[in-house]
This record gives sequence, C-alpha cells and structure tokens, in this order.
Amino acid sequence: MRIGIFTDTYLPDINGVVSSIVTLKGALERLGHKVFVIANHSGSAICREGDVLRLPGIELKRLYGYKMSSPFQLTADRYIREMDLDVVHVQTEYGVAIYGRQVARDFHIPLVYTYHTMWENYTHYFNPMELSGVEKLSKAALRSISRTYGNGGQAVIAPSQKTKEALLSYGVITPIYVVPTGLDLSRFDMSRLDPGRREQLAASLGLKPSDHIVLFVGRLAKEKMLEMVIEAAAQAQDSSLRLLVVGSGPDEAHYHEMTREMQSTGRILFTGRVDAVDVPYYYGLADCFASASTSETQGMTYIEALAAGLPVFGRRDPVLTELVTEGVTGGYFDDAGELARKLDAFFTNGHPDMSEACIQKTRPYTTEIFGSKVASVYEQAISDYAATYDVEKMRAVGEFMYLTLQREADEEPLKLLIPMDDFFDLKIGLQAKLDEWVVRNYLQFQNYYKAWMAARKKLASRDMTSWQLKDWLVRRRGLDTAKAGAVVEEFTVRGYLNDGEYARSKAAYWQGMGSSLQTIRRRLTKDGLDPELVQTVLSEMDPDAEYDSDRKAALGMLKTMKAQSARYKRQLVVRRLVSRGFSPEIARQTGDDLELEQDDHQALDQALENAARLYASLDGDRRKDRIIQYCLRQGFTLDQVLEKLPGALENLQEPNQLDQKEKGASGMEEPGTDSRDLNRTEE
Repeated sequence: MRIGIFTDTYLPDINGVVSSIVTLKGALERLGHKVFVIANHSGSAICREGDVLRLPGIELKRLYGYKMSSPFQLTADRYIREMDLDVVHVQTEYGVAIYGRQVARDFHIPLVYTYHTMWENYTHYFNPMELSGVEKLSKAALRSISRTYGNGGQAVIAPSQKTKEALLSYGVITPIYVVPTGLDLSRFDMSRLDPGRREQLAASLGLKPSDHIVLFVGRLAKEKMLEMVIEAAAQAQDSSLRLLVVGSGPDEAHYHEMTREMQSTGRILFTGRVDAVDVPYYYGLADCFASASTSETQGMTYIEALAAGLPVFGRRDPVLTELVTEGVTGGYFDDAGELARKLDAFFTNGHPDMSEACIQKTRPYTTEIFGSKVASVYEQAISDYAATYDVEKMRAVGEFMYLTLQREADEEPLKLLIPMDDFFDLKIGLQAKLDEWVVRNYLQFQNYYKAWMAARKKLASRDMTSWQLKDWLVRRRGLDTAKAGAVVEEFTVRGYLNDGEYARSKAAYWQGMGSSLQTIRRRLTKDGLDPELVQTVLSEMDPDAEYDSDRKAALGMLKTMKAQSARYKRQLVVRRLVSRGFSPEIARQTGDDLELEQDDHQALDQALENAARLYASLDGDRRKDRIIQYCLRQGFTLDQVLEKLPGALENLQEPNQLDQKEKGASGMEEPGTDSRDLNRTEE
C-alpha cells in the first residue's frame, strides 16, 4: 500500500503523537509498504525531504512551539498526485489534518483517523479564567468537533478502550478500532545503555547513588496534573527521595514557582527539554515512575517506564488497567497524600524486584504488532470505501434530509432519511460518498425517523402529554416502548413537549370553562401526567379563581332552570356543583349568592303550564293530583300550588280539545303513571 500520513506535528517536535508516527512509519515500511508523511515547517514554501512533504506554517511560540498551517494548499496537490496514495491517515485535527481530509475527498481516497488526544481535558487553553459557563460550552464544542472528525472517514483508530468509549459517547458511528501505539522497546532496554554516560548524567544533576529517584517524563502543562506529584514528593518522609521532572511546556514556570514556595528545590529537580535520544538514560537513573495525569489516551510514558523495568505509580484511570497491577508493577493513588505514603513504603520498607513483571506488561506494544494492526485497518477501510454509495439527490423534510443513493452494484436507487444534524456532521453533499456501514446503520432507524416526523406533525395539530405521545407512537406507529420513549425524551429536550406547560394551560382553560379543581385533577391525571406535577400545578392556581369558576358553572345551570322555586334552584345548584367536584363550602356560598331573574310567582306559573301540558291526557282529579305533585317536586309549597291552581285550571283546555298539532309542538307525550316515569321526565 501507498500511505499518506497527515500531521500538524512531526520531527524535530517531541511528543506522543510524533513518537507514534515515527514508530508507525518504520513498522509499515518493514512490512513492505510505502509511507509518506505530510507535515509542516516554519517556512513560506513547500519543502520536500525524501518521503516527508512539509507545508508552509507559522510557529506558535505560546503553544509549545507547534506550527500552524493553512488547510488550503492548492500548490501541494501536484505532490499528492505523484504519491498515488491508497489511503490517507490523519493524525491531528488542525491545518495539515484538514487539508488531508480535503485530499481524501477530492482524490477519492479512503480516510483513516487516529484520535490521539482527549480534548475535553484541554479546555484550560480556551478558558484560562476557568469560567464555568465557558468551561461547559468549551467541552460541548470539543465533543462536537470530536464527533465530526470521527464521523468523517472510513475508520477511527483509538489507542485504548477508554478512548473508544469516549468517542462512542460523543456520537461517533464510524467503525472504531482499538490499536495501542507501538514502541521501539529496544530503546528502553537498560542493559544496552552506556554506563559511563549514565553516571555522567547523574553527576550533572547532582544525584548520588543513595538517592531514591522518582521520575516524571512529559509535557509540563496543566492537564498533566504535575502539582499532585510535586506535593507528594514534598510530603514524603523519605529524606533520600528525589523527584526528577523531565520535559518542558507552557506551565514550566508555574511548577518552578510552586517548588520554591514549598521549599523543596533540593528535592525536586527540573531538567527542561531534553533530546529524544537521551530520554532512555533518564529512565535509567530512576527507581520508579509517577504521574497524576488522567488525560492520556494511551499513556506512552507509562509504557516506556515499564519497558525500562520501572514500577509505575498513577492515578486510577482506565488507561492503566492493562499496565499497572497493584504491588506487582506499581500502584494507584487518588491524591498527593496517598502517593506520598506509597512512595515512602516503596523505598523505606524495601520492595521486591518488579522489573521483569514490568517489562512483561509491555510485550503487546511492539512495533511489529502495531504496524500489522494498523495495516489491517487500512485494508478494511479500502474495502469499505469500495462499497460506498453516491448521493444522487437531496431533499429537506423538516428536521431530516431525504437522500437518494446509488452504487454500481445495485440496479435500483436507495431512499434514506437521515437527521439534519448528522447530515451536516458528515458533510454530505451531492455526489458525496457514504460508506455501506453508514447506510446500514441509518437503515435500521428508518421506521424510527418516520415515526418522529409523524409525531412532529401530530403535535402541530394538538397538544399532547409525554404519556399520550408515547402511547400514540406505540399504538399507531408501531414503535416499541423503548424507541417511543426515546422520541418522547428527545422531544422533551428540544422543547417540543412540555408536560408542565400542558398542565398549566389546560388547568387554566378548564377552570375558565367552569371546572372544579377536583375535576381538573382528574382530567390531568387521565392525560397521563405525574400526580406530583398535577398537585404542583393546582397549588399554583389562584384560590379565588375556584369561586369564580364555581359561579360560572352555577350560572350555566340556572339557564336550564325555569320552573323551579328559588329555594329548590339553590339546592339543586349546590348539589350539582358538589357532584362536579367543587367543595361543599364554595358550593353553598355560591348558592346563597345567586341572584335569580324569576320570582317564585313567575316560576310557579311556568311549572303549572308545563305540568298541564305534561298531563293533558288525564281527566279530572287525576290530572289535578299529577299537576300538584309535579309542582311540589319543583320546590313549591302546597299552599303556593293550591293558591294558583284554580286559576291555572280555568285557563287550560279540556283534554279532548287539545289539538294534535299542539301536542307535536309541545314535544310532550303521555307518560306512564308510575312515579319513576315522572321522575325521569323531570330529570
């Protein structure tokens, strides 16, 4: 294979990414592959150094001397064409890396991306004042960028399982392959070091054979949490303990000042930046290695220390799970005090020879295994790229993009819904290519997406609670409860569903229509709302509004009451209000406060007229008795009825004179004589 590695940092830079690239290049070349490195330099023109192509860049002195290049490198395309690459491997995230992604897209080459850095641990570079709001936004932005970069190719290489799990949590759906970075372990074989050179280095640092040396190797930056190791060294009871700090970085001055303030300058030694060829000799001076960093994606210096036979003390972190066994190849700590105690015990009480066990832990990290695994990832990426789909058409449908896909192996085009956020994350455009595994992934969710669109349309036409929407998705759209719940949860997060707003809106409306609080509680609960939410909403309502609602309901009832006595009307209103859920106290108060349009005389006249029509088919005393009973049931007294009855009877026609047409107009038919019929008629 012909491989192009694109990186924003390369030799003579010294860091974990550079070490990984150098190791990978050598391993792949030993396997017979042709490897080109596309990096940058502090210059204004393209520079070719054998298999290394350096693009123009500007040195960033405040960022550890790294170079930044523009992602637009049109003049470099000629060199890339000549390389005739089979695969593009992007190792970083900035100018050169972005150009590498453009090369893969423009030249139709499969893309592999290695995620070296847990960027969430580097927000202090963007938020030096440690503002909580900025911190939250920075982490969210870095997760989004990581997701976008991870989903931009055919494969992602993660140096550890910890890194893979982080990428999955960000939403990366590209295949992720865990491939630990290999090391040239022979460099850290202590038997191969020059004893004289090692003694000379110890003397230059003022170290004595009796000193107990704890080593830290790495960039002196905030994310490495070196403060904890320095504090532990200062707290240790062992008077012979020395902490040797190898490396440089943006926070170097801070650590020097911290050491002076702790009055530990004689115990803590800083070497500054050292040449890569000298690093093994510093491991050769040490008795053990310590680091408090939890920002590592793999922990290269841990592996180097173990390869040198040094026990490793580190903070509890998934990266160390396969490297450190407590009491066998080192130990774990959570704070400076615990590390200080473990270092004292390690040196003061004596310790078994752990070197062989430490070296054994590094066997899986050989360059041969590393190169072979990465080459396998390349082959899979090339195979996946060959089965890609071309995007023929695109159409926006709400929060989704409707794609028409085609590939040579298929006769018919494929229709695919994809969320708009994913559409932009994947940078899809006309004639763009989608991997088969990407398409397969989205095909699994087509019913889910269609149900989502239907749910949005449903909510546009009517308000619903979370429970109602979930029930509708299960019954009408065929989703299982888990997927229906996922739609509801996402709609809630996006603000499409709000049970609190629904409850308050409906409660206010129903109360305005004359419903009692008890009725509102029952209706809200029936809509599937949480009882605690219902209680909260009811407790927020204006207590005076309950009386207003009660009165409104009472006035509505009065409109249907024309032929009852005032006393009976009030009693009937109270009973009906209580049956609707209003409290007896409010119902009685409302009944007492009612202002009735009719007096009892008018109401009795109406009752007599109604009764006469109702019992028009009866003769004589039977008719009279029925009329009296009817009026008594409407709340009038016997005296009131008897006083008005003679005059009312004189004005009534005889039964045989009642016109059939008048019967039809009255809508009254002769009821049975059973008193239950009379009650039903009245009601």
